[in-house]
Amino acid sequence: MNWIIGITIGVIVGYLLDREIYFYEGAHLGPRAQAWLYDRWSRKYDAGKRESQLRDDEMLARPLLDTLKDTPEPFILDFATGTGRLSFALLNQADFTGRIIALDLSQGMLEQASEKLSRAERRDDDSPSRRRSASVELIRHLALPLPFPDSTFNVVCALEVLELFPSMDEPLKELTRVLRPGGILLTTRGTEESGRRAKVKSKPVFTSLLEANGLREIQITPWWKLFDRVLARKNGESSPVVGAKNLSEVLRCGVCGQVEWGRARAEPGRSEASALTCRSCGKSLSVTTTGIVLN
Repeated sequence: MNWIIGITIGVIVGYLLDREIYFYEGAHLGPRAQAWLYDRWSRKYDAGKRESQLRDDEMLARPLLDTLKDTPEPFILDFATGTGRLSFALLNQADFTGRIIALDLSQGMLEQASEKLSRAERRDDDSPSRRRSASVELIRHLALPLPFPDSTFNVVCALEVLELFPSMDEPLKELTRVLRPGGILLTTRGTEESGRRAKVKSKPVFTSLLEANGLREIQITPWWKLFDRVLARKNGESSPVVGAKNLSEVLRCGVCGQVEWGRARAEPGRSEASALTCRSCGKSLSVTTTGIVLN
């Protein structure tokens, strides 16, 4: 009898672990465990997203840039960038003149993003991706809150990620906090076909949630079977011109909370290419050879 109970418990635990890891992508295991999982998946991650990525220019980059036609050199946060799909799509647009901070909790995913942008650099010299690949800076940051001051970005993008939080209010509060008044949020709504029934919110409920977090002009558009594309504007108005355009000009120190960074070369023999050092408290952040800031 004991062996039957043991097998039953093992099957139940295996099912729950499989569902947590492969269905919810480790969302309930904590950011470090989740980052470890994404590091393991990073090399094959794009293969599972191929169906939706074929329309990234049409469904993500172009609608966003059309919305930003009156915003010169938009400053964009690509939150949970993964392998950099949105950043890559934006750089492929000939009229994109902005700068992007691409943030993710997984260094492995960011390494893939860096490689993807490097491949774009190796294209023909006339490619817009080659001319502006330096417009993207990569940062690993494990958990909320975001390390940026209020009202920093013209645009905040968060694709296919809200469903992975215990509550959507927490990330939405942070994403709108760092968004400038009148700025644009580009996000997604998990559809009923996604299977995450506990996390699926109907269009009216999702709209109400965005409105409760200070957003208006909400447009929910079918994208692919698992997600709808969502565009919304933050309440209020502000100048579209943002003074700060580099990560070191907007990154808050996790120790003292100041934004005062200097860059120094790493010691010989270390794998990091350089480091950012807080001029206020001396905290140092490693920067990998591929340009990823490890916060």
